[in-house]
Order: sequence, then structure tokens, then C-alpha cells
Amino acid sequence: MNIIFAALCACLNLVGKPFGWDYQKTSVYVCIHLWPLLCVAMSLVMLACAVTTTNPLWITVCAIYAALNAFGYWIVVRHYYPGTINEIFELCMAELIVLAKQWHTTYPVVNLVIYILLFAAIMAFDVCLILLML
Repeated sequence: MNIIFAALCACLNLVGKPFGWDYQKTSVYVCIHLWPLLCVAMSLVMLACAVTTTNPLWITVCAIYAALNAFGYWIVVRHYYPGTINEIFELCMAELIVLAKQWHTTYPVVNLVIYILLFAAIMAFDVCLILLML
């Protein structure tokens, strides 16, 4: 697990290099902003698909889902800001360490579960719903 985590950290370093970002800044921008914004964007795509079906149930469900995604992102932003990139990174890391202790596992495992597995599951769920609507 540590090897996978180290490889993903190296990937974050590579992603940030063209922008002149260090690992912490890249982590904050990707994990705190990009992933949640992609969830919001995907839920809006789902809503657009639902509108094309003209099915009131799909439209209602997807509108609620999009609103929940947007609200979730707002909650995340409110939780971490106003803080510097380093403060946000440190707070997020501290919270993940607390979760790791509660789950009786390690920081890398919690990080992978939340930022890789959970994100992948959400995206897969969204794609499945879109395919159901088509």
C-alpha cells in the first residue's frame, strides 16, 4: 500500500511541476478542489441527461444530486478556508491521521480510500446512472 501511495504522491509532484507547485499545493488543488469540482460537474452532466429524457423523476433526482454535490463542495471549502495552502494541507493531513487511528489503519490507506477509491466509486456511480438514462 505504501508503494502505491508513494507512486501517487510522485504523480502529484509531476502534475504540479508545470505550474511551479510543490506537493502540498498540488495536493490541495487536486484533492480539495479538483476532485469535488469534478463530482459537481459530473452531477450537472447527469442533470443535463435527465432533462433530455424529460422524465420528471430523473430530473428531480439528478437536480437533488447536483445540489448535494455543490453543497458538499461548499462545505469542504468553508471547512478549510480562509487558510493558507500549507495550513489547509496540514489540517487535512491531521484529519486523515485521526481517521486512520479510528479505522485502525494507516494514513496512506485512508488517503487512498478517500481520494482514489471513493472518487472512483462516485465517478462509476455517476456513469452508471447516465447510462441508465440513455
